[in-house]
Amino acid sequence: MQRIYLLLAVLTLTVLSISCKSQQGNELLLEVKQLDKSYENLFVFYANLYDPVTGGFYDSPQKKTAPRIESTCRVISRIDDNGLTNTVPDSLKQRWIRFLQSFQDAETGFFDDPNEHRNIDMRRGRALSYVKGAFRRLDASSKYPYPSIKSNKDAEEDGLIHLKSVDNFNDWLNTLGWEENPWKAGGTLSAQGNVIGSLEGPLQEQIVEAMFDFLATNQNENGFWGGSSLYVQLSGAFKVSTLYSIYDRQMPNAKSILKSTLKCIREEECINSTWVRNPLNLLAVIKPYVGISEKEKNEIIKISIDNVLQFSRNDGGFANSVKDEYGTTDGCSQAIITRNALRDWVGLEPLIIQNTDSFLRTLGLAQKM
Repeated sequence: MQRIYLLLAVLTLTVLSISCKSQQGNELLLEVKQLDKSYENLFVFYANLYDPVTGGFYDSPQKKTAPRIESTCRVISRIDDNGLTNTVPDSLKQRWIRFLQSFQDAETGFFDDPNEHRNIDMRRGRALSYVKGAFRRLDASSKYPYPSIKSNKDAEEDGLIHLKSVDNFNDWLNTLGWEENPWKAGGTLSAQGNVIGSLEGPLQEQIVEAMFDFLATNQNENGFWGGSSLYVQLSGAFKVSTLYSIYDRQMPNAKSILKSTLKCIREEECINSTWVRNPLNLLAVIKPYVGISEKEKNEIIKISIDNVLQFSRNDGGFANSVKDEYGTTDGCSQAIITRNALRDWVGLEPLIIQNTDSFLRTLGLAQKM
C-alpha cells in the first residue's frame, strides 16, 4: 500500500512539474508576443529619417548632419525583412541605389563614407558588407567592380598592407588592442570577412588559417577574448562568432562561452542596445555544441525582454544607449534582431511588423517636397 501511495505522490509531482513548465512557457510566449507593441511605430520612425535630396537615410532624428551608408543599408535590410521591397516604387529604390553607389571609389572598389569615423580597416570592411547586402536585397549592382586584392607586398598605398602576406596579417592581428577593447578588436577583424573573400585563392586560405590559429591561441579560459568588462568581452566574442559561422567552423569552448554569457547577463548592467542582441546571436552559434537547459533558456528570454524594452523611445525607434532620448537606425536594428531571435527561442515565426503602410505614405510625401 505504501508503494502505491509513493507512486501516486511521484506521479502527482511529475504532473505538477509539467503543468508549471507549460504555464511558464505560455507566459513567456505571451511576453514575447506583447513585445510587438513597442515596434508599432518603427517604420514611421524610419520614414522620417529619409532625405529626398540625396536618396539616403539619416541615422537618427536628432543627428541629421548627413545621410550615411550604414543607416541607409540598415533601413533597406529591415524593409526587405518585412516584405516591403516589392511594394516600394522602383523610382525610390533607384534613388537608394544611386546614393550608395556614389560612395564607391572607382580605383579600389571600396565604399568610403566620410561621415563614418571608425578606423579604415573596420570602416571599409563594414561598408563593403553593408552595401553588398543592400544591393542583393534591391537586385542591384555596384557601379564599379568590388575590390580585388593581389598579394603585392609593395602596394601599400591602398591601406591593405595587412592582407598582402600571412606575416603582415599576423602582425596586424596583434595591433588590434584585444586587452583594451576586444569588442572593437573583434569588430575590426570580423569586418575583414568580405575583404578576405576578395583575396587570391592560396593567400586567402593561408590568411583564414592564420586567423583561426590566432583565435584558438588567444581565447580566454572563460571562452571570450581580451580584457575589459564582461559585456565588452562578450560583444567581442559575438563579433568573432560571425567568422566561425561564415567559414562553417565549430566555435571552441562552447561550455565556457555559455557559462560566461549567463554570468554576464545575470550580473552586468545592459546599457547598450547591442548588448541585448549580442548574447542571443552568440548563443545561437554555440547552441548545436552545448546543452542549454529549459531553466537557462527561460532566464535568457526574460532578461532579454526586460533589456530590450529599456531602449524603446517615444519617437517610435529604439536608442543605442539607455541614456539617449531618441532612437537610431542602429538601435532599431538591434531591437528587431533581438525580437526575431526571441521569437525563434519560443518557437514563433519572425512575424512581420505591423503598421508599415504609413512608411510608404510618408516616404511618398517626402519625395514630392
